[in-house]
Amino acid sequence: MCSEENQWDLLVEHGDWLASAFHCLWVESDDQEELARLLKVDPASRMECDLRTLMARWDTIPQGVWMVPHAPGWTHLFVFGMYSFHPALRDLGKRRVLEMYNAGEVGEGLEPLYLNYGGERLGDITPPYEEGGDMDLPDYRPYTAGLELGRRSGTAREAHLMFCMAGRITGRFADREWWTSPRTYYQIPIRS
Repeated sequence: MCSEENQWDLLVEHGDWLASAFHCLWVESDDQEELARLLKVDPASRMECDLRTLMARWDTIPQGVWMVPHAPGWTHLFVFGMYSFHPALRDLGKRRVLEMYNAGEVGEGLEPLYLNYGGERLGDITPPYEEGGDMDLPDYRPYTAGLELGRRSGTAREAHLMFCMAGRITGRFADREWWTSPRTYYQIPIRS
């Protein structure tokens, strides 16, 4: 269907607290320094760390991003303390940005997989409920083969299929190395 390993199971295994809420972006860029500048990070807050170190450092992780090269031409970011399509995340240049946000049971739950470009939200690229079903951006339908949500999906299955969709678009699925490799964390100052 997607990859050898269930994407949701890997998320829960490597960051069980992420099962309740998470926010991530796949940004079409290899240049992490440029992305950090566009995000207006605090350069002094830079920290190279794995997920366990990041979780152990704070009770609540400050507003920021944890980024790593994902696949050729793509960078992956976990985002902390910001909502979907937050102003700090909007203008990452003229490039594709896939955004996946799960506000958890307290919030609205799992939102669609969005495609953003140049500070604009272009639409929802979540796999359709049935093969060949409607999509906001039908150019992305070829990536959905075998990923149909079905009418009785839950958060775990839907998130797995959305991670699969992002993996097909970017050319890499999450795996154990992806989850355990160190990434660069930066705080993003809260601006009024």
